[in-house]
Amino acid sequence: MEELHSATVSDERLEDCRDVVEPDLQDLIRATMAAGFSAEEVLIAISELVAEDFAVVAKVPSVH
Repeated sequence: MEELHSATVSDERLEDCRDVVEPDLQDLIRATMAAGFSAEEVLIAISELVAEDFAVVAKVPSVH
């Protein structure tokens, strides 16, 4: 994972990134729900994984 050099992200780049990530995220959510998990379980698991990855990139302790 790449080191985070700044916590400041431009709104335009963030919007562009979301546009790229969102379809795959929706596919992941649907596929995981099809495997028998609830929407809440899927979203919590994704949230925890993102928090862990962000902690590594930002070099801060994870709370998960």
